[in-house]
Amino acid sequence: MNSWNEGYFTESTYTYGYYRDISPVWQNFCLTVNGFAAPELNEDSKHCELGFGQGVSANIHAAATHGKYFGTDFNPAEAAHANELCKASGADANFFENSFEEFLNRDDLPQFDSISLHGIWSWVNPENQKHITDFAKKFLKSGGIFYNSYNCYPGWSPAAPLRELFALHDKYAHKSSKTFERVEEAIKFTEELLSKNPAYFQRVPDVKNIFENIKKHNRNYLAHEYFNSNWICMYFSDVAEIMQSAKLDFACTSEAIEGLPHFNFPQDILNFLNKIESPVMREQVKDYFLNRQFRKDIYIRGSRKISDFERVEKLIKTNYILPTTQELPKKISVPLGEINFPEGLPEKIFEYFSEDNFKPKTFEKFIKNNPFIAKTDIFQMLVILIQGGKLMPCQNDSAAQSVKKNCLALNKFICNRAKVADEVGFLASPVLGGGYPVGRFDRIILSAMFDGKKNVDDVANFVWEIISAQGQRLTNGTQLIESAEENISRLRNMAQDFFDNRLKIFKALQFI
Repeated sequence: MNSWNEGYFTESTYTYGYYRDISPVWQNFCLTVNGFAAPELNEDSKHCELGFGQGVSANIHAAATHGKYFGTDFNPAEAAHANELCKASGADANFFENSFEEFLNRDDLPQFDSISLHGIWSWVNPENQKHITDFAKKFLKSGGIFYNSYNCYPGWSPAAPLRELFALHDKYAHKSSKTFERVEEAIKFTEELLSKNPAYFQRVPDVKNIFENIKKHNRNYLAHEYFNSNWICMYFSDVAEIMQSAKLDFACTSEAIEGLPHFNFPQDILNFLNKIESPVMREQVKDYFLNRQFRKDIYIRGSRKISDFERVEKLIKTNYILPTTQELPKKISVPLGEINFPEGLPEKIFEYFSEDNFKPKTFEKFIKNNPFIAKTDIFQMLVILIQGGKLMPCQNDSAAQSVKKNCLALNKFICNRAKVADEVGFLASPVLGGGYPVGRFDRIILSAMFDGKKNVDDVANFVWEIISAQGQRLTNGTQLIESAEENISRLRNMAQDFFDNRLKIFKALQFI
């Protein structure tokens, strides 16, 4: 190897994203929806994340779920940040600054119930892909979960030449030594090239729209996603073949709605897909219909199917939470189109899940109160609501209570940091066993509440002291509000909205 970063772009730190797909609670839910047995989550569970970036997902899951966590990321700044979050939460986790090869060769790692990597596979070279596969083969338990997300064909076919142009310019033609300026130089070059209307872009006219969307992204994100010397886009079937060498069977994606194929494809396409005997070929053909460019795959080391009856029963007995005070819609979008709910049903579900201050509940009592609704219909309805973000699956009450202390400590740390920087935009929920997005203003209000502030006036003054000390002001849409009185008045209104609407959800999620 030539250098410690092995071609990965390390001149700026990665973004502070959170990815639910890596949550063991979410992975188990997706497996159940798709009819697969999932490993039990308990205090003896062991989980690992490879290439954890800033460590936000890894630390939220370490704080919010049972078991012990491990992970590695060879960027020292990111490993230091991950360990800072870990120290704040007090969770049982070990985060290292190892390369994948070094991590593979450690002799102090346990057998894992899950190994996950998000957005890593496409950005490392074949040698490191082999290290990852060998790591799963060596350290994943029988029945364990392996999660892998990556760029894929055929969806990336039109845009791949754009990515090559960015990387080519950065390798041979950049003038600045500053990361963001180099990104801007590559974008400007590509924009000029597009203006000359080369033949390739005439044949693939949608590339111009793709380029315009790329330009809207955060430059730090673009640097990591588009400027690495390694970028390997693959077909699902090729990745599945590599995974099979580690005895990993493809189970499903981390998009729960794909467990209901009739909401993803019209019947004639389903009939066509069902005629394909090979599950790998069938899944690959789906990507042609969906024009998928990014996959989020869940593999199992020794998959085991469960019956439809067991699947429905498990999902009916799972806890769910309603993360909004707004009424549920009467229809919701799915990949195939819009689904209209039976008249009066959204109101019944909202009323049920908002009872007892939005405390998580199973569908068992709902079914007893509404015996005319079939369990299979409930199953389909809950998956659709979860797809639309209107319900969220939870872990059981005892698990939530056992991790509440770690979540509270981590959330206090994140909210306190929001006073000076808008970095980690998620908090750890012991109820979800994962993270939930919370805006900076709400995080600062929660910090005020952790500090003992309990009413609108105290919170508004607390926030004003923080932002005014940093020379910051609110806006009225287009202009800064200069006077302290107007700023505090606006902050009171914002705080009142927080107390009236979001606070009850945050309490149900057990942020405080």
